[in-house]
Amino acid sequence: MHGTHKVDLKRIRHALALAQELNFARAAEKVHLSQPALSRSIQALETELGMVLFDRSKQGLAVTAIGARFLARARQLAQEASNLERDMALTRSGEIGQLSFGIGPLPAASLASRLIHRLRQDRPGLRVSLQVSNSRNLLDHLRNEDIEFFIAETRAIASDAEFRITPLTRERGPFTCRAGHPLLALPARSLQDLLPYGFACMTIPAGLGALLRQAAGLAPDQPLPILFECDDVSLLKEVASKEDLVLIISHAALAKEFAAGELLPLPVPGLPDLYAEVGIVQLRGRTLSPAAQLALATLREMVAPTETVT
Repeated sequence: MHGTHKVDLKRIRHALALAQELNFARAAEKVHLSQPALSRSIQALETELGMVLFDRSKQGLAVTAIGARFLARARQLAQEASNLERDMALTRSGEIGQLSFGIGPLPAASLASRLIHRLRQDRPGLRVSLQVSNSRNLLDHLRNEDIEFFIAETRAIASDAEFRITPLTRERGPFTCRAGHPLLALPARSLQDLLPYGFACMTIPAGLGALLRQAAGLAPDQPLPILFECDDVSLLKEVASKEDLVLIISHAALAKEFAAGELLPLPVPGLPDLYAEVGIVQLRGRTLSPAAQLALATLREMVAPTETVT
């Protein structure tokens, strides 16, 4: 019968940090230890397990094959332990604490203000930290657990073993122009009529770009006439209100501008259904805090039935 080994959770976390950094100095700083103390912790863990987790050489550190198997299971264990520690702290305090989440530029313009207002009405003592950024940066924040979830256009994000994506709403548009734009005077317009004016837009998902090129009669390798690309929605709206560029954006993000008559929808008949697929992205296996659960419940209540994905 094989002997059993007790494994220290702190040492597991030390090994996970070292596997991520593959450098003792950086890993020691990450776990708030001196480099010699981290080295002793890793050696003690390897002794407890009776296996070598890291190969040391002049070229640097490398995770061994058996180390990779161990660390995959250890990562799940450490995450569950963190979930337990946090949930028990919330249970003891009886508070929902702080909410940290992220949002992409498009839903930031269409949903963020309403969501924060609703949350503050319901929980005025709730501390909210909101990261507004593109999906690439938000994924990094989510991996590092700086945020619990984020809301963004999700078609460029793979739903895999690491991330869980829940569809939330489809925001439609897509074309808008300034009041008095020459295109508004046309009794009927096609997508080809828009091309000479050029587009202003955020980064367009590959699938949407392909649909637009096809609808405009462009070759698959022919670029769209995007003359101003920017993930700052406020700046996009300001530029489009002063120039003849055609703005590609969801109409849900332009409620104030439509009401003021600064920007107007620019219908183009005969186009395929074009929309932004807005969803919720979170880590798989991650238990959301009560504050995050409240935020997502509030968000789903806010989204009108006509906006929701069917």
